[in-house]
Amino acid sequence: MDDSTIITAKSADDKENLFGITEFFDATGSGGFDGKLKTRISDFLVNEVDLAGNILHLTELRVTPELFKDDPVADDSSLDPEIKEKIKAFLAGSEKSIQIPAPLDKDARRVLHQQIEAHFPKDRLLRDPKVAADGSRVIEISKGDSKSHQMRRQDQTRNRRSVNDYIHFNLFKDNTDTAEAVSLIGGFLRVPPKCIQFAGTKDKRAKTVQKISIKHRDPHRLAQFSRPSVRIGNFSFEKEPLQLGSLSGNHFQLAMRGITETRENVERAVQRFALGGFINYFGLQRFGTTEVSTMAVGKALLKSDWTAAVELIMRPRDGDNEVLAKCRKIWAETKDAEKALRPIGRRHCIEADLLQGLLKSHEKDPFGAIQRIARNSRMIYVHSYQSYLWNLAVSYRIKTFGRKPVVGDLVIKPGTSDSAKRQKKGPESAEEVVSLTENCLDQFSIYDVVLPLPGFDVKFPDTPVTQFILDQMTIDGIDLREKHKVKDYSLSGSYRNIATKPSNFSWEIKKFDNPEQDLLLSDLDVLNKRQLPPISESGSQMALIINFTLPSSVYATMAIRELTKRSSDQRFGADGATKTAWKTEADESEVCLEEDDAAALDQA
Repeated sequence: MDDSTIITAKSADDKENLFGITEFFDATGSGGFDGKLKTRISDFLVNEVDLAGNILHLTELRVTPELFKDDPVADDSSLDPEIKEKIKAFLAGSEKSIQIPAPLDKDARRVLHQQIEAHFPKDRLLRDPKVAADGSRVIEISKGDSKSHQMRRQDQTRNRRSVNDYIHFNLFKDNTDTAEAVSLIGGFLRVPPKCIQFAGTKDKRAKTVQKISIKHRDPHRLAQFSRPSVRIGNFSFEKEPLQLGSLSGNHFQLAMRGITETRENVERAVQRFALGGFINYFGLQRFGTTEVSTMAVGKALLKSDWTAAVELIMRPRDGDNEVLAKCRKIWAETKDAEKALRPIGRRHCIEADLLQGLLKSHEKDPFGAIQRIARNSRMIYVHSYQSYLWNLAVSYRIKTFGRKPVVGDLVIKPGTSDSAKRQKKGPESAEEVVSLTENCLDQFSIYDVVLPLPGFDVKFPDTPVTQFILDQMTIDGIDLREKHKVKDYSLSGSYRNIATKPSNFSWEIKKFDNPEQDLLLSDLDVLNKRQLPPISESGSQMALIINFTLPSSVYATMAIRELTKRSSDQRFGADGATKTAWKTEADESEVCLEEDDAAALDQA
């Protein structure tokens, strides 16, 4: 089946309705068009935007001399020519090892190790410090075996021992998810993936660029890494590692094919979108792409219904791989954790952790079993319910009060840093979030208005929206204003703008004949000096090319939904046939957790 995204008109049982996504920002709701996203992997390009606002690109695969401009001791040109020639001769000969004299001073020996490393980055040289018979210091050099314990130890301890302990680099990946790419790099370096940091995950079915960091690694060694679908480059030394959420947004380049609407109508829709923006809904990928939503599991956890949560996680569903399908089927039929675990084997996943917990507790402690699931994964569920409430609330707010600020709306206080994740408390801290009054309405626009993600430490608007939220929680038997008896599930809350506009927005319409023709160039294409074929205005097919930047935690799916006035639920095509789910820049596993807030990172 074609894995592209077919954007079509909304069906009555559209999945968007289940999660509160019901309104368009354009009050008319008209002017949309049908089209196809991700017909080709090259139609969806995502480049991370760092905290300084720079769009990250892969522009250099080599380790450049500029990397060591502040550290001349690591420059290969400083290695003694006699030592250099001796090592070259050794590499060309058959000797098992050679010894070179080393300084008595420890720091000087360290510099010599760095110089050898820098001049022979591709040669697996094992450097073993020794004391010669006459008491002098030497370094014994041999050809290392990558699998030997000694060589692995040397790799693990290799570092520049400067104030900049972390190597940062740009990761380009093609049709590969972030976790898989990180695993490949970790395998190459012989380090666990948890030692590699990144700001956020990127979509699999796309060509993406993002920043990665790792401690105490030699950039020359890193530069040797190369896979057909994963490349790295643009190396730099930094004092600190990356943290989840260390980005300001993402820049998108999208090609939407299969457009049958007239050029004039498409242009009109694009212009209206650029001027108006869109409702900042949490997209469907926030709630999972299977019949069992993450929100449903979250409700069970928040209601302390641990047995229901277990059954929801283990419920059979379409789209499972063979292993999980068999595991869930066995559980549904037998409720035997040991038997259900057998198909999984040693694989690590949420279901395996849960079943291990049930097995150890003899299936009498569903709460304990759930707690064995990694906290990040568990928090995905409860934040999903919180996001569901927010979607319902913003739809109610837009339907009830329209697209202008009203008295009682909340806004972030001017001059407040960043996005006011938390409402500051205490006598010396002014509130970051304020309610609008009649006197200040004209000072703000709808793009300044925020709604709270409900929690025990947020302010609610002085409008009927608050009662709407409270009524919905009452229906669900949940009150997020109260702290949960399980600390993990106590949500402090945060704030989210109800509408936003894309920045750096540009667009063009291209006509072409060959359906396999690439319409965008990725960073790797540019590095390889590829060029796009010429575009003919007489082409039989039409595509819309759009470029835009979105802030962190904003869904591109919701931007495209507003632009096309079509649902992001791709189970329903024009012919009513089932389609694949629309996944873009984020997935439901993408969460940035703080110690006491666990704020969601939904687009990174």
